[in-house]
Amino acid sequence: MNELEALALALEVEKAELKFYLGLARKAKDERAKRMFLFLAGEEAEHWKAFEERFVEELIERCELPAVDKELLEKLTPEYEGELSEVDAVRIGMEQEKLTWEFYEGAAKDAEHKDVRRVFEELARVEKGHYELLRAQYDSIMKTGIWMDYQDFSLEVD
Repeated sequence: MNELEALALALEVEKAELKFYLGLARKAKDERAKRMFLFLAGEEAEHWKAFEERFVEELIERCELPAVDKELLEKLTPEYEGELSEVDAVRIGMEQEKLTWEFYEGAAKDAEHKDVRRVFEELARVEKGHYELLRAQYDSIMKTGIWMDYQDFSLEVD
C-alpha cells in the first residue's frame, strides 16, 4: 500500500471511529462514559482533519486518486448492532484503537515523505493513548483498576 492509499484509508477509518464513538455517546447511560465517548469522538474528528490536510496536499502533488482497500477498511472500522453494554462498548473501542494504532505505526514506516510519516507517528501515539483511556475505563467497570476522576497518564503527544 502506498502512502496516498494509506492516507485515504486513514480518512475512512477516522470517519468510522467518529461515528462509532458518537453512537456510543448517544446510547451511554453513565455520564462519565458518555463524556469519555464524546471526548474520543472529538479526537477522531481532529485526526480526520490532520489526515485530510495531508491527503489533499499529496493528492494535489500527485494528481491521482487512490482506491481504498475495502477489506482492510472493514477490518479497521468498528461495527455493532443494537444495544451494547458499557463493557462491550469499551471492549470494542479498545480493539478498534489497538488496530488503528498498529496500522498507523506500519503506515509511518512505509511513508515516503517525512511529513506524512510524522502525521502517522503522532496519531499512532494518540490512538495508543485512546486505548489506554479505554483500558482504564474497562478496569474501572470490571473493578480491576481505579476509575479516573484524575488523569494518571497523558493523552498529549510530545
